[in-house]
Amino acid sequence: MNKKPIAMGYARKDGGKGIRNKVLLINTTSCADEVSRRITEHYHQLGFPVDYMGCECCENDEDLYRSDLCYVNHQNVGAVLAVGMGCEPFPTAKLAEAAREAGKPGAVLFIRDAGGTEKAVEEGIRIVDGMLEELKHTPRVPVYLSDLSFGAECGGSDFTSGLAANPLVGRFYDRVVKAGGTAMFEEIYEAVGLRDYLLSRCANDLAKQQMAETYDRMFAGAKAAGQFSISPGNMRGGLTSVEEKSMGATAKSGTMPIEGVITAGHKPPHKGLWCMFGPTYFRCFGTGGDATAGTTFGSCGAHITFLTSGRGHITNNVLSVLVKITGNARTYQTLQDDVDVNASVVLTGEKTLDELEEDMYGLVCRIADGELTKGERSGHYEW
Repeated sequence: MNKKPIAMGYARKDGGKGIRNKVLLINTTSCADEVSRRITEHYHQLGFPVDYMGCECCENDEDLYRSDLCYVNHQNVGAVLAVGMGCEPFPTAKLAEAAREAGKPGAVLFIRDAGGTEKAVEEGIRIVDGMLEELKHTPRVPVYLSDLSFGAECGGSDFTSGLAANPLVGRFYDRVVKAGGTAMFEEIYEAVGLRDYLLSRCANDLAKQQMAETYDRMFAGAKAAGQFSISPGNMRGGLTSVEEKSMGATAKSGTMPIEGVITAGHKPPHKGLWCMFGPTYFRCFGTGGDATAGTTFGSCGAHITFLTSGRGHITNNVLSVLVKITGNARTYQTLQDDVDVNASVVLTGEKTLDELEEDMYGLVCRIADGELTKGERSGHYEW
């Protein structure tokens, strides 16, 4: 167990700890997107921790509601403003109630009741100003590595991903689990050919059964569709087969025992290394693709999500702090204002994997203590 705190975080009513203390706006109909966006951008210009997540629909959907509750209850969220039009069937007010039940400031803004777009933006700013003032009084508590939960996703993999970026995450995951923390990986559809290997790492018979069922379901679905998870971009990046991609992708899970399989929207029942596979009820709207990784892992409680990419990513997430890693020196040179970790130094011999993992541990400690990632500093807020 890691007995030394790595940061000072924010105490939550349920005993959890956040590494961010932001106000989250959740618009419950696409009609409210413009108001939420304008309120958020007002605070981004001022440098305050305010973000929004949106719904590209107008419906009363139990699955959507349960997903929104994951956002409300995320440890990095300190207050919630639910924004609706006022005529949508969605139970918007319940999100504010859920926030208050969790010990967080919660409020509702209906655009029709406020008098339209401009007045709603003004009213929203007034409400958020009050929330930010309340958040100044959130108790600060020591955060240990064992308090934190992590997610990891590949995106735009190339030949360097399995040689540098993903092994770096795997090495860090081993550290997290040994310290008593929680680590999650996914992309079983990028584990083709590795069934026996994954089963050999399962911590118990139940975990082995869950992993076998998950792998078999994935494989059957991919075979029926005639499409396994390798893209033209992967091949242009030097990957020759889905099996080669799978071995590199699985490296980010590290070497520790796998405790079992969870689905999106569910936190792991206890600490350790977990496989996360696809949604049961989870609904995620917005950018789509790799950009949703932080939202998906955030729904499972991840404080931080690692996004590895040989081809490069510029995205960020409003729930789980996104740390972008590349093993491609050219990609890092091109996107160094967006990518947080240059893992190519392992391939050039400038650093060993052990040395780079120690550097990343230091970066995680600083991020947990409030240092902004490059995505946060640039103002990205995809979900």
